[in-house]
Amino acid sequence: MDYVCDYIIKNYYHVKNENDKKNSESFKIIEIGVGYYFNIAKSLNNHENLNLIVIDANNDAVEKAEKEGLNAFVDDIFNPKLDIYKDADLIYSIRPPRDLQPFILNICKKYGISLLIKPLYGETPINDLKLINYKGNALYCFNPY
Repeated sequence: MDYVCDYIIKNYYHVKNENDKKNSESFKIIEIGVGYYFNIAKSLNNHENLNLIVIDANNDAVEKAEKEGLNAFVDDIFNPKLDIYKDADLIYSIRPPRDLQPFILNICKKYGISLLIKPLYGETPINDLKLINYKGNALYCFNPY
């Protein structure tokens, strides 16, 4: 799934950095539902001026993410700690269950945050998400602007 990292870097991170050359603030990305798959987060974490946070409801997954050197928090997306999300530039999630997607989208709408979802194969998107075909792979996005 290197294409997800590639898409994020080319379409969000570099775009913002090009538009904000004078701005030295970091670009804040949050992965919701990291589970035990850290490859994308670890790849993103290697970029300069990028503040990556991974979120999961599972304490064990968060502890393992921290051992992998990731900035990780336990959070329940059904009752989120909104202060974690409010300054984010992008939220992404890899194969989130469809019932979680509206809750993720609500956070994005509340704070004007872009959203990128890599769905389960063959899954239809929730409303408000736009299909992107990137290198033959389906991604769904929401752009608040």
